[in-house]
Amino acid sequence: MGKMRIKQNQLQSLCTEILAKRLDRCEAEIISDSLVFADLYGVHSHGVIKLKASLDRLNSKLIEPKTEIQLERDMNAVALINANNGWGQVASVYAMNLCIEKSKEYNASFVGVKNSNHYGIGRYYTMRAAREGMIGFAFSNASNYMVPFGAKTPSIGANALSMSVPTKNDFIITLDMSTSNVARGKIAIAQRDGKPIPNGWAITIDGENTTDPEEAMQGYLLPLGAKGSGMAIMLDILSGILTGSNFGANIPSQFDGTEPQKLGHLFAAMNIESFIDTNKFFDRIEVKVNETVSTEPLEGFDRVVMPGQQSYETYQKNSLQGIPLDKIVLEELISLAKTYEVDTLFIEELHSAIGGEI
Repeated sequence: MGKMRIKQNQLQSLCTEILAKRLDRCEAEIISDSLVFADLYGVHSHGVIKLKASLDRLNSKLIEPKTEIQLERDMNAVALINANNGWGQVASVYAMNLCIEKSKEYNASFVGVKNSNHYGIGRYYTMRAAREGMIGFAFSNASNYMVPFGAKTPSIGANALSMSVPTKNDFIITLDMSTSNVARGKIAIAQRDGKPIPNGWAITIDGENTTDPEEAMQGYLLPLGAKGSGMAIMLDILSGILTGSNFGANIPSQFDGTEPQKLGHLFAAMNIESFIDTNKFFDRIEVKVNETVSTEPLEGFDRVVMPGQQSYETYQKNSLQGIPLDKIVLEELISLAKTYEVDTLFIEELHSAIGGEI
């Protein structure tokens, strides 16, 4: 399937103009920024491919058109906000910004979010904290698509976590992971492209291993072993149970559910200066980076990398050359723009600026 490159600002403008037909522009800009951010870092399963499904949920009245954020609890270094079934990205940006603000005063902080929706890619929030000289954390639960280790039926989601650590340069060390073997979005992409998936990604609805993405989408994700399963359960406790949100088997499907998901998220930020002089921390981090990347690789591996290093390199390349998107995804976005009556001249100018196939 052919791919085309599109500049970050062009893609972001297109998504913003589509969303702004249904949402306040300020919310449309946040959501668009988070989706394009994912594509910039090469995580296409969480990028602009999600836009149509999100609008479908909005049109089905499963997401509110405006995110009415309500501060339910505010106790010094801890807070809880109610997203009131608004947009996960909007509520989460608010929550992480509040986390950062509180950590400047109280050294570390936790902010929970209840009654939310899918927030996209976790590093979008944790890297915000890292840019403020802090270590950022983001936890979220998800739709009931994953089986616990050794189980045949699901009772947890592929709950996700992200942690970001700043360095003295532009690179931010980031662990951003799902607790399943793979994000469900990657199976959806394989289904769209008519390609098989690796064994171990998912099981059928009858509990059999499968490499057929159609069967996998109807079935369940497999956890990242016993440890991934255990981590998913703990993340469900922290982001779902603790915040008063839905959790486990009670979370409706993101794609074909008929009820609001009411997801939960938990954000944290630690001010590095509260523990150690920031410059000394950066010097020690540099030692850690160097000792890691200079490690001799095993046969079959080209190199050893830090968490987030490969996605950072992808970001650098895509920032300069443009974001590579499947042609069918761009065509879908342009079709959405026409459906939502985005200015025709804007669409034509954008279309003419898109690079050729790669």
